Amino acid sequence: MRELKQAIQDLKDNLGDFLARDRTDGVFFVQVGGPGSVAALSDLDVPELHVDVLPGEVTGEQAAALASLGYGPDGEKWSHPGGWRLVFPDHGTGWRANQQALVELLNADHDAAQEYRTVFQSRGRTAADAALAEAALKHHARCTGFNPAEVIAQTLAPVSAPWMFAAGLALDLHLGHVTRPYDDVDIVFPRERQMELKELLQANGWRTDAAINGTYQEWTAPLEPPRFQVHARHPDLTGVILADFMFTDLSGDRWHYRRDPSITLPLNEARQHTESGLPYLAPPAALLFKSTTSGGPPRPRDEQDFQRTLPTLTRPEKAWLARTLARTNGNHPWLEALKD
Repeated sequence: MRELKQAIQDLKDNLGDFLARDRTDGVFFVQVGGPGSVAALSDLDVPELHVDVLPGEVTGEQAAALASLGYGPDGEKWSHPGGWRLVFPDHGTGWRANQQALVELLNADHDAAQEYRTVFQSRGRTAADAALAEAALKHHARCTGFNPAEVIAQTLAPVSAPWMFAAGLALDLHLGHVTRPYDDVDIVFPRERQMELKELLQANGWRTDAAINGTYQEWTAPLEPPRFQVHARHPDLTGVILADFMFTDLSGDRWHYRRDPSITLPLNEARQHTESGLPYLAPPAALLFKSTTSGGPPRPRDEQDFQRTLPTLTRPEKAWLARTLARTNGNHPWLEALKD
């Protein structure tokens, strides 16, 4: 494991450390993973480093830096003669978070590790990952569950602003159970109250970074449109990489869709609560965000979120989402499923 720690540092030294701020490229996140990282399965495969690099795909300059460190292309991965490989995850599928949940199960449960070994040896890694996926999710739900949301809610307890959890976590809070692991936690926060948030987070030991022009910068001043996003990290926030605060217009007791502020919902409809009091963005609004990514179709995980949530939507919620999708994308594939 010492070699892997040094390998991580070498990656940051040679590709750049995006978290050092004022960079448009570099290592954003790296984590040890794969069945080869599990002590009981170390003979099955080599350990992996799951690496997020910016600006996205590995650039020519980054590929040259990897080669200088001894890495060689191995299909879509990069292998190192020291006995490990790099994997650059596809975030549209949630693969990295699922892999981390699987490793946590395999490290904690001897029987699960032995079952994984049996399937791996007979049918390969893809089949072994699939065979243990449900057990990994159950283990993740027991051990991590909504803990990241609760840590954030505890920090935000002194705030009277109408903040709320968003994205996939909002849908899980609506459903009442964790349906998948997450890379981060999204939070909607009123734009006009953002400096109150900054002071609270920084006073409680959170690192806060403003995403500005493709770089990280220390968050010191209010963000004005089109900038809307701050990443926050804290040692107590485990199970996810970061908290993603997204500033939104909540004026006039209404929630305004950030991508088209003319699309609104009354705040008392847009902001719902779990039985324990955790606030979350209502499913139709959360699904509206998930309906498109960078102008393209829904990502695989967003499609799965829609299919899971659809049976729980009320008739008025389906009608609102259908009307809004027809307005923003008249050919959206979800329109047929929303017909009542």
